[in-house]
Amino acid sequence: MTLPSIDPRTLDRLLQRGKALWDQFETVAGGRHHLFVPCDQRAVYEAMRELVEPASNFLELGSAAGIVTIVADLLGLEAYGIEIEPWLIPRSNDLAADFDSEATFVEGSFVPFDYRDEITNLASDRITPTEGADGYDEIGLQLDDFDLVFAYPWPGEEDWLYELMRRHARPDAVLLTYDAQDGCRAEPVSQL
Repeated sequence: MTLPSIDPRTLDRLLQRGKALWDQFETVAGGRHHLFVPCDQRAVYEAMRELVEPASNFLELGSAAGIVTIVADLLGLEAYGIEIEPWLIPRSNDLAADFDSEATFVEGSFVPFDYRDEITNLASDRITPTEGADGYDEIGLQLDDFDLVFAYPWPGEEDWLYELMRRHARPDAVLLTYDAQDGCRAEPVSQL
């Protein structure tokens, strides 16, 4: 079986443009994201190639500059990214357009409203913001509408992310995560 792929030159250009966009954002954000370690988007691309076939749509939780969401679209998935930082949304949409991608980016929280209070109880030291507009309302879909979901959780926040997925995603959906130490991990929600 031949895995779907993106032309290597296109992927290289996309990764370079995404890095430049994130560097710009760090300047604009003034150090608010000083703990952020960039995701290895090339590794995520390689992992995602093997997950595309059974999936039809994709959601990135916290899409940042939008690279992984654009990659998902270029691999043939209907792709959405939810991002809390308003500055990133128009720039992610512009970047997608520059690569003929139909990826959609919306501003808001990826944490469903009815789970926000519970997160406070589960992880009082969490970094992920939960306030803001409901990103799902913005795209007109809910978490359980997606086949493949990607997240790069802050260290120590994996447990509440898994619980969010168990409660709000379909059991047969796949959660693909990235961890700076362990790389990519893909698991059906039913096995989290």
